[in-house]
Order: sequence, then structure tokens, then C-alpha cells
Amino acid sequence: MQEVFLGIDFATQSSRAVLIDTKSKIYARISCDLAPVIRGDDGRLTQDPSSWTRAIDQLLQEIIGIAKEQNLVIAGMCISATSGTFVVTSQASIPIAPAAMYNDGRASNPLARAKKIIEEVGAGQYLFAHTPEFLVAHLTGAPLPAIATDWSHALKTGVDLNSQQWNADAEEKSAVLSLTLPAVVAPGTLLGTTTLGDIPIYAGMTDGCTAQISVGSTSVGSAVSTLGTTLVLKVVGDTEISGPGFYSHLLPTNRWLAGAASNLGGISFEKYKSEIKDWDSKAAAHGPATFATYPLVAPGERFPIANSTMSALSSGVARDDVDQYRAILEGIAFAERLAYETLSAAGAVIKGAIFTVGGGSRSLIWSSIRATILQRPIAIVENSGSDIGAAMIAAAAHNSTDIASGLDIFNSSITQAVEVNPSESDALESRYQEFLTLVQPFQNAGSR
Repeated sequence: MQEVFLGIDFATQSSRAVLIDTKSKIYARISCDLAPVIRGDDGRLTQDPSSWTRAIDQLLQEIIGIAKEQNLVIAGMCISATSGTFVVTSQASIPIAPAAMYNDGRASNPLARAKKIIEEVGAGQYLFAHTPEFLVAHLTGAPLPAIATDWSHALKTGVDLNSQQWNADAEEKSAVLSLTLPAVVAPGTLLGTTTLGDIPIYAGMTDGCTAQISVGSTSVGSAVSTLGTTLVLKVVGDTEISGPGFYSHLLPTNRWLAGAASNLGGISFEKYKSEIKDWDSKAAAHGPATFATYPLVAPGERFPIANSTMSALSSGVARDDVDQYRAILEGIAFAERLAYETLSAAGAVIKGAIFTVGGGSRSLIWSSIRATILQRPIAIVENSGSDIGAAMIAAAAHNSTDIASGLDIFNSSITQAVEVNPSESDALESRYQEFLTLVQPFQNAGSR
């Protein structure tokens, strides 16, 4: 029987599952919608965590059925999720409030948001769980306190990667709240076995990290931009770097995934998505926009500008909807360039093309705009995504004691390299300088 590995990714609006082997062949790929994210007047962004368990039950049942039909053995699985999304539960593992999303506006970090939740509900003895721990407990039937978190999903909550345990601030804040934090383990650690299918579950990494891993290149200097609802960037290095809005995840045992996430992305052009191919054609014919924009849809940015009050910015007024759409594509690409320049200034080394994954990677005009602005080829990968990266971690953990070495068996599957467009280089470079002038007042005006 063929041995395969299961990767499950929980994004903002949907969950996905994939079965792959160690040659990156895909045997099945399915998805399931999650409950909508609810925005509150106080900036809260929440989701019903029961939709997580319903979704993973549906995904697991379906994927096990597919595996049986194809005579496949699922040798391991791994769950990836958005960084910083969590739920607070009772001692009986029952949520006391909706899950707080990674960009919940009630506070600037997970434990501060947990404090807000507990203040609303009332003091008590509570448990803290990121999305993967909550799901692993559900799948294994183990008590939630028995399920460890990996240091990647827990990084924003307060893990010290030197000690690879909770830092003093996280321990102090959780103690004051009578909030029990999970134990911390390395990605790739065996967490338990599913009650359905007897599948070993290995600790994973955040969706930004697994998207990076999915391109099949974890060599130093490899860079990946994930273009989904938001823009997530990662660069592989051999040293840790950090700064306002960015930080490094440790890929055991000796590689670092440095990067961050912006609030820009697909969300910035949501109103165009129903006819996105038509808008792309019009944007290609239009040429460079007549103005620069930073197309935020709500106050607050994380990276490349860490500013909690920053709102959408424009240096001019769009001539029409095509000009507006084109300016949005360029604005996200300008932010991407500024992000990579910020990481480079901090010590990141970026080599060669920028790998691109996520829904936005399917837009050739956007790839052309980005290549021209970044002055680097954009490498579009055939099969990629956080679910595939999670499956790769499961395979690496199953087959090797060192995940980074285990991942080296996977190769990237580049289908197209989009090159710089010389005819637009000068115009876009000029507009980028305009963009830098536009955002400069906000770069040191208040971090979050």
C-alpha cells in the first residue's frame, strides 16, 4: 500500500486538506467553509470555534474514505492555522466565548485579547488554546491540557525561542488571569493519534511557515510571498532576525523563517473578485496607475509598517475603476517591496526569484507588476499552499529526527517564471518613490 501524508490548513474563511506522498504527488485535495468572521464595534474579530470541529470532522471522514478507495495508508498528519488565533475554554474544554482571530482589534497580542475576554465573562480557571491544540484535542479525545502547542503557533503568544518555552511575561500574565497555557514543543513532535483512522498527529507551524515550506525550497535565501486574504512573507535564513512587525520562526533545528504579515492582500480588492479575470485584463491594458495607494480596508497595519491607527492612503484620485484596481495591485506590490527591503536591512539574505503561492499567484498581470516593482522574477509554483506544507512537515517528522533535513526530499515545482517588464520599470519605480513619501509619516508614528 502507498504511504501518504495528510496536511490540514485552517485559514480565515475556510479549511483545506490534502494527501501527498514524499514525491509531492497529490492524491486528494478538499475544502470546507468555516463560520464567518464577525466584526464588533470595538474592533473585535471573532469566529465560532464549533465550525472548526465540524469542518475537521468532515475533512477527516472524507479524506479517510478517499484514502481507502485508493488503497493508501495515511502515515501521519499535521495541522496548520493562522498565527495568533485562539480560544479560551473552561476546564472542561468548552469555549467560554467565540474564538479571537489573529487580527482581533481589542488588543495587540493574544494574551491581551484573552484578558479582554475574561473580563467580559468573569474570573475563573480557564484554558488557552490556539486553533491546532483545540483541534488535536478534539481528534484524539485527549484532555485539552494534555495537548502541547508548537513554538511556531505560540510565538505571538509569548514563546522565547532561545529557551523554547514561554517567556516570563507570558507566564506572569497567564498566572494573573488564572489561564493555563499549553506546554511548548518543537514542530514535528508527536502529539497523539486520531480516534478515527489511528493517524499520528505531528505538531506543525503557522500557515505562513507552511506556505513557505510548500514551495519545496527551504534553502537559505529562499523567499516566498503568500497572496491570500492578506499578504504573508517569509525568507529562509541561518540566523534569527526581528524588528517592528516581523520576527523569525525556528524550523528545527537550524533554519529560521523570517517574515511577517500585512493587512493588505486579496481583501483589498474584494469588490472586484466576482469578475477578477476581466479586471486583470483591463489592468494589463491600462498600464501603470496614475497615483500611489496603500489600500487598507480598515484601520491598522502590521507590516511593513507597524501602526495601529494607519488607514488607507492615496496620493491622488482614481480616474476610473480600472485605474483604481490597477493602483491597488501596485500598492500591495509596493508594500511587498518595502517589506523585503525592511527584512534585508535587518540581515535577511534574499536570493533569486520570489516564490509565490496563494490565490493571488494565479494573476499573471499582478505577477508581472510585482516582478517589475521588485526587480526580481516571480516564480509561480504548480502545487503549493499551507495544507501541502503541513503535509510535508508530517512526512518530514515521520521520516527524520530533523524536520529541516527531512524537508530536503521535496523539490519545488515551478510552472512559470514571470520576468520584469522593462517597458513599465521606470514608471513603477517613480511611483514607488511616491509611495514611500506617502507612507513615511506613519512608519514611526506608533507601533502595535
